[in-house]
Amino acid sequence: MIWLDFIMFLVLCGLFFYVYTSSTVTLLHRIYLFLHSVFMVWTLFQFVSQTTDSTLYKLFYLSISYTGLSLLGIGWLIFIIFLTGQSYVIRKSRLFMIAIPALISVAVVIINPEGLFLGINDRMPSFKQLQHGPLYWIMISQLVLYVIASFIVMFKSLRGENSDRQRILIKTAINGMFVLVVFALTDLIVNVISVYQFNRFIPLVSVGMAVTAIYLVHAIKRNKVLDIIQIVQRDVMNTMSMGIIVLDENDTILDVNKIMRSIVRLRIGDKFNPSLFVSQFKKDTVDEFTAMIEAHRKRPQDRLETEIAVQFDKYQHIIVQSAPILDNKKTLVGRLLTFQDVTELRLLVQETKDQNDQLQDRNRDLLLMQDELFQANKKLEQMAITDGLTGCFNRRYLLHQLEQEVVTNIRFGVPFSIFLFDLDHFKSINDTYGHVVGDEVLCSTVDAVRSSLRYTDVLARYGGEEFTVYLPHTNREQAELIAERLMTAVECNRVNTGQGDQSVSVTISMGVITIEHFEPYDLTDPKAFMRELLAQADAALYEAKFNGRNRIVKRKLA
Repeated sequence: MIWLDFIMFLVLCGLFFYVYTSSTVTLLHRIYLFLHSVFMVWTLFQFVSQTTDSTLYKLFYLSISYTGLSLLGIGWLIFIIFLTGQSYVIRKSRLFMIAIPALISVAVVIINPEGLFLGINDRMPSFKQLQHGPLYWIMISQLVLYVIASFIVMFKSLRGENSDRQRILIKTAINGMFVLVVFALTDLIVNVISVYQFNRFIPLVSVGMAVTAIYLVHAIKRNKVLDIIQIVQRDVMNTMSMGIIVLDENDTILDVNKIMRSIVRLRIGDKFNPSLFVSQFKKDTVDEFTAMIEAHRKRPQDRLETEIAVQFDKYQHIIVQSAPILDNKKTLVGRLLTFQDVTELRLLVQETKDQNDQLQDRNRDLLLMQDELFQANKKLEQMAITDGLTGCFNRRYLLHQLEQEVVTNIRFGVPFSIFLFDLDHFKSINDTYGHVVGDEVLCSTVDAVRSSLRYTDVLARYGGEEFTVYLPHTNREQAELIAERLMTAVECNRVNTGQGDQSVSVTISMGVITIEHFEPYDLTDPKAFMRELLAQADAALYEAKFNGRNRIVKRKLA
């Protein structure tokens, strides 16, 4: 039986290298390989202890194997905890507390006070010179304690709501542990009988470790317990630009990615507390974030989202999303919180809005400038066709208007008349009262004339104190009536001279020409025809002034 331990060691060693070389080593790999190493230490040093006759060396080798065995319980418990997805409960302080029984057992094995753990057996020197002392049962007790704790964790996880794959993994661990416990109990019973009756030792614990390891490695590979997908998921989480927090159904923190750990101090296994973020929030966003957390607790199946302002080096806009994590039975198993920085997007939106506002302001300014320019152009156009003193049209506008309308009137047989009048003795008013009063007389006379004309009639200052009126659609009789009304209005108009109550009035002399009988006029040169027309009106005005002023002289076109 001496070589059986060594054969089991070789089997375990082969399995160790198979697991190591066939998979990418993760945290769960490292925990399992530690457990596997304990198996190897036990089998190796159990074999080595049987190859020497020296009691001292035998004691040394057995102490190493029992040291490894003392760590088997804690190693198995940690492996089970990670395998069942409850790694969040493992923290440094808790790990130390959990490991205290194993550390005490290791200390007892190493110190071996007065041979109370492992001592010389004087009754059977021919077979085995060492025997277990009372402290040996401390190691057995802590192993039993860890075995019980492991079974409790596994059965509790099995009763919970887990995916089918997770349940298979838990059952695999239970079966593996059951195999090891069976071999250990069998070793304890068989070797007591074998040693005391047959003077032989059968290494059943080593066989049990090898069988357990073979079963676990096979199950791990078959069910992909240590799948590389977990590594990929971890790498993806850590390389994402958004913060990620994974919670279970009780809001316990299961995982936090790298960028989130750099922002807020969160520990796996702690209860998620929104107050950790409040100190960095703007006051108006604290209530929004708290309300979202409360809403996801009341409506765990809903997807929720809110935007908050967080102050780090500067205020940043963060979109917080809360999404449920469901298993294949649509049962809630946790919640995923994501924190996405949209500061650049908000700044871009704000910058675009500011640019649009600036563009609108510039457009308004351009519209105002355009309106001002239009008004200025309109004013310039008005100034170009009106007389600056009296406000009536000027001679240039009159001639331009007559050139267009007179020719049209003659072609289509529309009668029209032209008045040309002059203020009588206007020079004497300037000489007597001054040019200011003279200007007032001109303006007042224009107002009186304009009040006597129709809307369609065109009044223009022809030059100096001479004025012209163009009357479209006006025959001879209508022209005479309007002329008489105009003469009366001017004569009745009085202008204050600024010297007390003294006022002055003027009369006008007028030449009238009417075209109502349309003979074959020569219209090849409209400007020449206009000159002829105005010359006839001017001749009539001259005749009126020559005959004593304050009168109307009517003429027909010769």
